Order: sequence, then C-alpha cells, then structure tokens
Amino acid sequence: MFLTNQPHHEIPNPTEYTPRTEPDGGSTANQCPLTMRILFIRPRQSEQTIGLQHIIIVEPLELEVLAAMAAPDDELKIIDMILEKGDVGNHIRRYNPDVVCVTGYITNIPTMINYCRTAKEIDPAIVTVAGGVHIENFPEDIEDPHVDFRVVRNATRTFPQLLDHLRGKAELPAGVLRPGEVKDEGKLPPFDFYFPRPRRDLVKHYMKHYFYIFHDKVSLLKTSFGCPYSCSFCYCIEITGHNYVTRPVNDVLDELQEIEGEEVYIVDDNFLVAPARLMEFITGLKERGINKKYLVFGRADFIVKHPELIRDFKEVGLTSVIVGFESFSDDELEEMNKEIAANANEEAMEILNKYGVDCFASVIVHPNWDRNDFKKLVKKSRALGIEYVVLQPLTPYPGTGFQVDESKMLFKRTDFDKWDLAHVAIKPEKLTLTEYYREILKAYNRIALSPRTIIRHMKYPLRMQIRILSGLHRISNQYRKRAKEAKRHA
Repeated sequence: MFLTNQPHHEIPNPTEYTPRTEPDGGSTANQCPLTMRILFIRPRQSEQTIGLQHIIIVEPLELEVLAAMAAPDDELKIIDMILEKGDVGNHIRRYNPDVVCVTGYITNIPTMINYCRTAKEIDPAIVTVAGGVHIENFPEDIEDPHVDFRVVRNATRTFPQLLDHLRGKAELPAGVLRPGEVKDEGKLPPFDFYFPRPRRDLVKHYMKHYFYIFHDKVSLLKTSFGCPYSCSFCYCIEITGHNYVTRPVNDVLDELQEIEGEEVYIVDDNFLVAPARLMEFITGLKERGINKKYLVFGRADFIVKHPELIRDFKEVGLTSVIVGFESFSDDELEEMNKEIAANANEEAMEILNKYGVDCFASVIVHPNWDRNDFKKLVKKSRALGIEYVVLQPLTPYPGTGFQVDESKMLFKRTDFDKWDLAHVAIKPEKLTLTEYYREILKAYNRIALSPRTIIRHMKYPLRMQIRILSGLHRISNQYRKRAKEAKRHA
C-alpha cells in the first residue's frame, strides 16, 4: 500500500527511545495507558459557514486513515458531529477517552478549539490532538492551551509515533508541535504520502447518511495526492508541498474491491491526469469484474484530448465528473493561470453530454462582475446543458499565491468560519454587496432549479429529490441572510 516513487520511511522502533525529561527530571510525555481509548471527532460546521453539507455529506476519510494507524489493542471510536445531535461533551463523557483527535478545514478552526476545550473541562488528563490540511500549513491558527499537540507533517507516519510518545515509549516525532512551538520547515521530515487502508468499519453505522448530491451512500477513495497544475487560486498544491504523487493502480483496485458500497467518489484533486494510468485503471476494472459507479474530479482539457477514455470509463461505471471550468472568459482563465482556453470548457461539455456523463461544474465569480456578467453565465450554462453548478466568489485563500489588498477584503483572516468559498470575500466593484449576493442566488436558481433540471431529477428516488431540494432551500436561505446583513450594514 505504498505510493509510486515514494521511499518507505520506517517507523522507528519505540524501544530505542526514552521520554524526554524536563530539567527537574520529570517526563514531558503525557501519562497514557499502553492500551488507549481514542476518540476521533469530525467537527460540525459553524452556523456562519455557508454549507455545502446541506447537499453533500461524505465519510470522514482522514479520521478513518488515522484510526488505521493506532495500535491493534487500542479502543477506537469515530464521532461525526455533522450527523450527530446534541453537544460534543455528551459523547466525550460517554466514551471517556484517553485521547481526543479532531481534524478539519479552515472553517472548522473555532469548533475544533471548542471541542478540545470541552474535553479538557471534562477531564484535564485527556490528551487533545488537532490536525488537517489547514493546520499543516498554518498551525498557529489553532494555537491554544487546550490543544496539546498539532500534527503538521506526514500524519500517517507521525500519528502512531505520537501515540507511542504518549505511552512513554518514544520521543515526540518531528512533524508534531506542542503548545507554544512554531513550525520550522527546516526541521520537518520530507513529505511522505504513505496511505493505509481506512478503517471504514468505524463509520459503517453512518454510511446510509453519506451522499454527494444524487450519489447515495457514497464511499471515498483516494488514489493520488496533489496536482501537477498551478492554478493561482488553488490551495491543493500547497498541501502537498507542490508534489504530485500517485498510488499504484493495482493497490487502488485492491482497496476498491474491499469497498462494500456501489457508489464511489474518487477524491483526488485531479483524477484525470495521465491517459496511461486511467487506461490501466479501466482495464483493471474490467479484468477484476468490479461493478461500481464513479464520481471523479477532472479538467476540461483532458476530456477534450481524450474523449475515447471518457467513453471507455463510462462503460465501466463513470457517472459524473466534477469539472473546474472556473470561467468562460479567456482573460479570466489566464489571470488564474488555468492554462486552458475557454472553448475547451464548451467542448468538454459536449463530450460529457454525448456519453451521458453528468457534469458538476464549478465557476468562479469575480468582484468586477456586473448584472450582465451573471446573465451571461446563466445563458452559457443553460446552452451547454450544465445542471449542477457551484459558484465560488473569487477568494484569496490563505497559502495560495493569490492575494489582494486588505482594504478590499470583506472579512478578516481570523474570521475562519467565513473562508468557505461561498462568502463574498472581495468587495464587489460594480454592485453593492447585497446586489452581488442576490445575483449569485438568482444564477443558482436559474441553473439548478430550471424546469429542465427539475424534470431530469425525476429519474432519482423521491426521497433523494426531497433531500436535495431541502438542502438547496437551506443554502438559499443562508445567501438571503447574507444579503440582508449586507444591506443592513451598508
């Protein structure tokens, strides 16, 4: 289960280490039993965050992977607070863990701190560990006395070493920070993308609740890390230190055969990269008789260059592709370093429509747009047959090369729950903020809720239609609320 061209960094033998000692001779290692009760918690979104979780809730793969690295005798539990009701403290009291682990994105930072604080208030002896893609790059954002350890590099390698450190068997591994410590890139180990089999059994009772729009009971599959492209607005290349690494296809197919469900969401930042690798994957599906349905990320230019692969992939289960069109303007695409022409987006849609593959499109709306630009977006989307779209206001996401003057920003760097790629981050130039939010909402309604789209949705079970319509209604209400707030503060 190792990755292509990646060295195998052996986990040091714990018996070779002794715990560090303070000047008074005391151990710095937290006192935990040899067999530990570990509670992994996925945070609930803030009410301020405009939530795609209303139409998308998928399994917490990152926690399943961490759980796979615990010792065989450790007692493990995953709590998904997106699905659970009530206060997280009730779950902590009920499970009585030795260690609480939380992971999330930038929007989850306040909630993650709150969960760690709750754990310490219940029992100060509980060890709290925080991680995730944002913390790996900006650990200072979750610097808090209630957070004992922050994992900032190679979690699948450092997490088991951290657990041995807590048992008093190993030193604190490089890539883990204590409170007050600052990330020093020079002292961190090289990137290592080891990926074990996720502990999906720990979320089996949640699986019936996981979905991606109309992909029901969907399982996640990770086959690569990073992206070979360098779009200026994108954060994914920063997460992996600009590395792009793929897992061997046979290893991916082995894992795929272990997944019980029919629906599979391949969560690579870009699955459609190498034609030879995709062909190997398609051939492997046929040879092994794997019959599932697939949702993947892909670029429009790959689709245009390799329509025969889209056709072949469709024959073995491809149902949907998430395509980052970003824009239908060559000038905007060039500004974003997308390295693609606008007509490729149109050609890609023609190919996907030809082979009956659904497209979940993402488009970035710019602060210099006026009403006419939004109308053009709607007209183009309808003409191309786009029925599922995510409209993302251009956002200078922390860690990317794209930044704007602070005077143009509508919220602060520390307003974590608003960094959701749905809040308008940069002041609109030609519309008021209220008008801008209303134009986004109108565009959503005219594309995703057009009569044609609603009729097409009738092929899905009624409960799924109701779930999506209900989720879209909640998102619409969030946008209306932001529009009203903007008008009130204008």
